[in-house]
Parts: sequence; structure tokens; C-alpha cells
Amino acid sequence: MFRAALGVSAARAAVLITKPAGWERSSYDGSAVSLFGGLYAATGALVGGLRANKVGFAATCAVISGAVAGGIDDHLEDSFPAKGKGFAGHIGALRAGKVTSGLMKIGTIGTGAAISAAALRSGAKHSSVLGWLADTALIAGSANLINLLDLRPGRALKASLAVSALLGVGGSGAAIARSLAATSVLCLPEDLMGRTMLGDLGANAVGAQLGTLLAVRATPVKLAALSAVLGLTALSEKVSFSEVIETTPVLREIDALGRSIAS
Repeated sequence: MFRAALGVSAARAAVLITKPAGWERSSYDGSAVSLFGGLYAATGALVGGLRANKVGFAATCAVISGAVAGGIDDHLEDSFPAKGKGFAGHIGALRAGKVTSGLMKIGTIGTGAAISAAALRSGAKHSSVLGWLADTALIAGSANLINLLDLRPGRALKASLAVSALLGVGGSGAAIARSLAATSVLCLPEDLMGRTMLGDLGANAVGAQLGTLLAVRATPVKLAALSAVLGLTALSEKVSFSEVIETTPVLREIDALGRSIAS
């Protein structure tokens, strides 16, 4: 909790002192929302993940690559010759000879995920290329999935809190998971109020660290997580998560939880 609070507080202080411009966007309902929430969450995750072991190194690498990749999409999208929506859209633009910020983000996250996965498997007696690829896909896919959830106040942070709290109960990386849960709690109130949002920077950073923490778990857990991540990502290309959530009573209630109180 202390590490998370230190990271989030440091980011808040930096914003207050420097007052950077260009961090405001329009939310799903047209209201103004700040992307500083992503900066707070990414910094909290980064500081919370600092550990002198391979899990700490992997978690740190994942957060940094996710934040850098997301920052490119948040702030430099208009600098690229084309725009694309979804994985298919970015690949389609590439086939036309144009690079999108999303494609650059995919490459950056993928590289960071590959390095993190290699770090986790370093020194292992029995390691395989297939296992490394699976871990890489889990880390990168988790970064993308949390970003796909960041479409309504509190949604992505609730998912982060739920998963990290479970992982924080015990096992490898539990201390980092508890720090990530604390970061999610600290950033959640302003997100629920619609004052801040994670944006690509925060969502990719938080998601990449979640993926790293899942990648150090037992093989059955990893395979289940990877299947869920890949399945939901593929589904997102065909359907709207928001529509599914809003038309499913239980999911709708969980999704709306805390917004009325926060507002």
C-alpha cells in the first residue's frame, strides 16, 4: 500500500507543479475528462512493482513499455499518416503502406512483453519457445484487454482491482499484486466521478503488469487466463463490450457500482 501511495502521490505532485497541457479529452458522454488518471495509475504500478528479483524486473519492464506505447496513442495519434480501429484496422492500414499509432503501440507493447516473458523464464531448468510465446501473448494481450475496458468510468480499474486482489492472496508476485490493487483503489474515486480516465497510457501499463503477474502462476492458471484474454479480444472485434454489459443485468449492476455514490 505504501509503495502504491508513494507512486500515485508523486505523480499527482508532479502534475500540480508542472501543469502539463494537452491531457484533456472528451469522455463517452461528451464531458471533459483528464488523462492524468493514467499517469497516476502507471506511476503507482511502476513504483509498486519495483523489486530486486526477476518478477519485479519483468513487472517494471511491462509497465514502462505499456505506458510508453499508450502515451504514443494518447498524444501522438495525429502525427501518424493513418488511423485504425481494432487490430484489423491497424493491419489494414499497414497493408495500404501506412503506419498507425496503434500499430506502433502494438509493436512497443509486444517488445516489452517479450522481454518481460524472457526475464520470468530466465534460469528455469525447463523452458521452451512455446512457453515464452504464451507468456508474451498473455502480457501483451492483458495490456490490450484492460484498454478495451476503459470505456466507462471505473470499469477498467474495477477489473484491475478484482484480478490483482485475487493474485495478492498468495503465490509468486503477490506483493506486487497487492500494490497494484492499492493503486487501483487510490485511482478509482476520480475515475468513477468521471474526472479522470486511464487512457491508453494507464490502461496498457496496468494491464501489462496484470499479465506479468498472471504469467508467473501455475500453468493451468496461465492457460485459463490466456484463453480468456484471447477469446475476449477476438470477441471485441465483433461485438461491443459496452452493449453486452448494458444488456446483461448482473454485469450492468457491477459496472455501475460506485458511480452514483462518487457523483
